Amino acid sequence: MNKLELSELWPVIDEVISSGGEFRLTPYGTSMLPLIKPGEDAVSLVLPNEIKKTDIVLYKRLDGSFVLHRVMYIDKNEYVMCGDNQNYLERGIKREQILAVVKNIYKNDNSVNTEDKAYKKYIKSLYRKTRKSRIRLILSRIKHKIFK
Repeated sequence: MNKLELSELWPVIDEVISSGGEFRLTPYGTSMLPLIKPGEDAVSLVLPNEIKKTDIVLYKRLDGSFVLHRVMYIDKNEYVMCGDNQNYLERGIKREQILAVVKNIYKNDNSVNTEDKAYKKYIKSLYRKTRKSRIRLILSRIKHKIFK
């Protein structure tokens, strides 16, 4: 199977979701592990109406690269993003950079809707874990700088 770059697919995706449809694709990056396994799981993208904290969105960086990450915070008119498998918060994402939002996650033959109660419970527990992990990382960096 040939892998297409998202930049090649974007015009088709945009046409489908702009007309109210869903576009299903298989991500290949590792930033959304363990939730989305690269090359194995799929997601359906829809037009972003209201964007909320914890949504998984497809956005386009200023360098032109496409990224599928989670909204961690909304700060004034900017979004703070991070992959579930990352500790780095990407700040300064503008609303116009957000192209689509994930509606469903497909694992084998099962579909998980991102509005489902069980999914939201999983996300709350993930948030607690990643928050603690980020705090430990920051404290470790501070300790390293103090006790060189």
